[in-house]
Amino acid sequence: MKFECKSDVFIKTIQQVGKARSKNQKETTLADISLSLQDHLLTIKATNLELFCEKSIPVKGLVNGTCLIQGERFLKIISTFTAKDVTFICEVIEGVLSITTEKGVMEIKTSPQEEFPNLPPQGEQIGSIKKDSFLSLIKEVSFCSSKTDIKPEISSIFIYTRDEFIYSVATDSYRLAEKKINNDNNLEFSILIPEKHIADITQIIQEENEDITLYKQGSMISLCTSNTTLAVQTISGSFPDYKQLFPKEFTTVITLSKEELQKGLLLTTFFNDMYSQVEIIISENSCVLHSHNDKVGQVTHSFPVTNKGENIDVKYNNRFFLETLPYLEGDVITCSFTTPQRPVFIQSLNDTSFTYLLMPLNR
Repeated sequence: MKFECKSDVFIKTIQQVGKARSKNQKETTLADISLSLQDHLLTIKATNLELFCEKSIPVKGLVNGTCLIQGERFLKIISTFTAKDVTFICEVIEGVLSITTEKGVMEIKTSPQEEFPNLPPQGEQIGSIKKDSFLSLIKEVSFCSSKTDIKPEISSIFIYTRDEFIYSVATDSYRLAEKKINNDNNLEFSILIPEKHIADITQIIQEENEDITLYKQGSMISLCTSNTTLAVQTISGSFPDYKQLFPKEFTTVITLSKEELQKGLLLTTFFNDMYSQVEIIISENSCVLHSHNDKVGQVTHSFPVTNKGENIDVKYNNRFFLETLPYLEGDVITCSFTTPQRPVFIQSLNDTSFTYLLMPLNR
């Protein structure tokens, strides 16, 4: 195999596709990155059998062929290159990949040429979605997913269509985040994507500059552009019927400054107990935050709010409350309550596409 290519394109593609490889060095082939040249098209592939990524880039092909490169070492090596617009000459001779640059030659041993897993069939086309829309669906809710695999359905992000919207939702049973966007292309699908792959999926997709076309084949969902395919093994099972948590009406709705709430919650973190508990007391025109720790002391902090409804006194996990604030756009938010035993609903005043539910602490 021998080809010439631009260094910046080659480096960027290797780093992008390499996100899908296995990080377990004991899985030798799955930790490798495959290079395959056919005429003037170089195809780079990586997989851990739950993620498959394949991308093709144009090069000046001289001799067709394939090779496997040890992924971890190769990524570290190319990270030392300057990704400027210069030409690489790459050639495999007797199991060694030589990369000739303007500053010299680097020789890297390739792995034994074993059968590399093939990309799964794409299956039935679902339709297209804008890249940024898909990224917002997975990025804005993934922080709420359970981080253990005891219950795979809640260690995932549930993405589904209903009426004129596409929804994504994640929960760890203590809190829940829902994001919705307009279903402009009338897609119909329902999938569970494992949370453990969200970071890699995000980094691969955000390098693309096109809309994403979705395909479904069995339990695999494929996210495709003109030269990139990312196939993801989805979870079988049913996501909890979370919509039953949504009440028909609220008894208390407050409007408040996100900055004031954040300052108060940060202050109470210094006085949290082992459950990160903060008490929130809502009256006619104020919100009082109270936190107590027998070893440290206690704090009471208040700030003005606009309250439409009844007074309420309820306790929440301080950290879980703080974690959602960066996902709420603008300076003003609303918190809607029913009873102290039911979750609070938190939204931006100006953008209701994102909803966060937080269960109370009943201790």
